[in-house]
Amino acid sequence: MRAESQQRLIIGIGALSLLLGAACSGGSAGDVPYATAQSKGNQPPVVISAKILDAPLSLAVPVSVQIQAEDPEREAVTYHYQWYVNEAPVAGQTNPTLPSEGLRRGQRVSVEIIPVDSVQKGQPYRTAGVLVGNTAPTISAVTLRLADNGVRVESQVEVSDLDHDRIDLTYRWFQEDKVIKEGEEPSLSIKGLNPRVPVVVEVLPQDSEATGKSLRSVPLLLNNHPPQIVSTPPAPPGAGGYEYLVKAVDEDGDKISFQLEQAPAGMTIDETTGRLIWAISAEQVGAVHVKVLAKDGQGSVAYQEFDLTFAREAAPAKPAGV
Repeated sequence: MRAESQQRLIIGIGALSLLLGAACSGGSAGDVPYATAQSKGNQPPVVISAKILDAPLSLAVPVSVQIQAEDPEREAVTYHYQWYVNEAPVAGQTNPTLPSEGLRRGQRVSVEIIPVDSVQKGQPYRTAGVLVGNTAPTISAVTLRLADNGVRVESQVEVSDLDHDRIDLTYRWFQEDKVIKEGEEPSLSIKGLNPRVPVVVEVLPQDSEATGKSLRSVPLLLNNHPPQIVSTPPAPPGAGGYEYLVKAVDEDGDKISFQLEQAPAGMTIDETTGRLIWAISAEQVGAVHVKVLAKDGQGSVAYQEFDLTFAREAAPAKPAGV
């Protein structure tokens, strides 16, 4: 009797083990990764710290964030992002960086980060808000040219400020790397200067709060000779296309570029070769004025002006008595 009860107990335990095994392995195929993770004791990754870089923020570069995270199983960790401006989520901004184009000075930016390993997500982590500050003005180009018949050097500056602040420019003029003039005047008199030594200007931009990066011009020779156009435009044909190869020479050997300052619609000129072409309409009558420029890249320009005249063809005379 005792042996029989022991046998029944063993059978009961075996049946219970079988039942529990079936319960643990049950469920849909989609539950298998989670069950596997639970059986292995997977723990979610954790963001230890995160901060937005380069505070205060500038409108010149995208906003980026530095993250420190841990995963208990030492798995690779990726991140989901949601950027906020003034505590409001920015629609569609779920990338590692936030473009600066839509930001404005005085706004506060933060980002929510969710760490993810191969199995599950960790808790969201929200960074501290960082203020969008002033962005310094930027100079994109500085060029020099001779003005007033060669007695003055004039600078032309392309500058912008993303905050639309007022921009002040400071000019430093050089010859042989020596400062010969400094101030807010954008031009330089060449009186007393060595005409055989190039002049360079360095321009520094400033707004009311910040100073931008300075930019230097390409050197300009003071004794530059202007180019000369040596070709003559041909007369226009009665019909068809008009073509004229503009030729120019430069005593200093400067590279010459060509440009149309005034021309009829459809007329073009190749900037490098000077080849001018125009498809003449059959209805074209009267005179058109053309002005061609030849530039040497040192501030000197030559030009040529001419007119092309078109007369309507007269109808042939009828024979007498017809």
